[in-house]
Amino acid sequence: MQEKRLQRRVGVEVPIRVSRPGSDTPITARYQDLSWGGASFITSDLDIQDGQRLTLHFPWTNGQCFLIEADVVRCQPLESGSQQVGVRFATVGYQDDRRLEKLIELLSPNAHQAAQAIATPTRPMLELVLHDKEEMREKLSQVAEGYLFISAFGDYRVGQSLLLLIEHTDDFPGLRLRARVKSQSIDDKCDSDRPHLVTLELEFEHPRDELRKLANLSMRFRSKKARFMGPHDPSQSA
Repeated sequence: MQEKRLQRRVGVEVPIRVSRPGSDTPITARYQDLSWGGASFITSDLDIQDGQRLTLHFPWTNGQCFLIEADVVRCQPLESGSQQVGVRFATVGYQDDRRLEKLIELLSPNAHQAAQAIATPTRPMLELVLHDKEEMREKLSQVAEGYLFISAFGDYRVGQSLLLLIEHTDDFPGLRLRARVKSQSIDDKCDSDRPHLVTLELEFEHPRDELRKLANLSMRFRSKKARFMGPHDPSQSA
């Protein structure tokens, strides 16, 4: 498995807690760098290998912490006998994504580096604007099941992480989701000077139960707003 660094990273040297899913036994490690998409750390635990799933414990306010599951994408032996481990975030809670950005900002030695680490183009971004309630219901139903088909212009790569913004033309609060390209097909192959029109199949880097709750809340918000406004009477606009 190869790691593609698409996000700028903030160098940090702080102790961290790492564990294997389902285990409370900590793995001694210290961060080397941290970004929106992943992290690297140094550890003396040589049992960690490419492809393993780890749980990273990030410090938060009032002595609390938040957890992110990550996949090991790189292990490099060091002369000291330890190894440098690179991980890619795989499952991030919806609110924990905001906490991660704030943590990167707090750990950055200066405001400029913090802005570089969390702002675009460090995270490729797609914006989906929904124009009617049927389209909204269809797309949110897909999100609830953990996937989404979307048409876009550009050149993407399978496995690429990106930030997806889902908005509606009405006063809709919108969703801000971590997504990953699962597959793509070229719908309209343009010449080399113009981007291709492609259909992307996206999967999400959020827990499935959170995706269902977010989609259901969004659909209920739209339904309540429609009932509050009432049916449109064309004679009133004549």
